Amino acid sequence: MPDAADEMLARLAAHRRSLGKQISKIDEIMERSNNTLLHIESNNKALALNASPQDSQKVYNLKPECELAVVRILQNFRQLMQSSDQREDTGSALDGCLAYRHRVEHLGSSVRKLVALCDTVSQMRSFQAEQEAQEAGEASP
Repeated sequence: MPDAADEMLARLAAHRRSLGKQISKIDEIMERSNNTLLHIESNNKALALNASPQDSQKVYNLKPECELAVVRILQNFRQLMQSSDQREDTGSALDGCLAYRHRVEHLGSSVRKLVALCDTVSQMRSFQAEQEAQEAGEASP
């Protein structure tokens, strides 16, 4: 019987190490995403200062799915932050592992949505650049 308990504890320790690696990788990805978003925001602020008031008030039409994805990301982030603040140490080790696994899956989903959002923003930029190039071509005969 002690062998089964030792084996189970060894597997739990291996899962904990694996989850630790996954969490550190997700933290790294989130840090890069945050840095990218901060960079984009600072560039947008710099462009807004240099742009005329009419240029800074452009309206973008997004698909409803994209809007919903952004809203869900923000809601899930809020929920995740609330759940991480309310950690309880009274649960068993298995409950803790399951909770971490759920958080890792949730963060993975949010990262995929952030990547999709980043792709959408780059597509919007390229579309805007094409439109500006067309407008410049039409303006100069």
